[in-house]
Amino acid sequence: MTNPMRGETQITLGNETFKARLTVDAIINIEEELDKGIIEIMTEIGEAKIRTSYVVVILKAALRGGGKDIDDSGIKKIISENPFTEVCRVIAELLASVLTDTGSNEKKDLAVT
Repeated sequence: MTNPMRGETQITLGNETFKARLTVDAIINIEEELDKGIIEIMTEIGEAKIRTSYVVVILKAALRGGGKDIDDSGIKKIISENPFTEVCRVIAELLASVLTDTGSNEKKDLAVT
């Protein structure tokens, strides 16, 4: 169960459902690992210039923030088992929900279908 008060969102990738959470520290780590600001990353995603490395880094940060102990190989397995464009859509929606949250306690669950 997710806790919207903590910024948690439920994401479904294939047959698995995960709790995801992007904290400020997680966003800083994403920026440092990709050597780009979060807005620049979002812009590139919006322009379909997303790289697989972006997906790995963002998804790993989100799932770890949600409490899952997972490494790059686990993330790559999740990505390989799902349509890449749908995983990218979930990542983009997750980032957008974090960056545009206005304090609403109602979080939208995200899913690959």
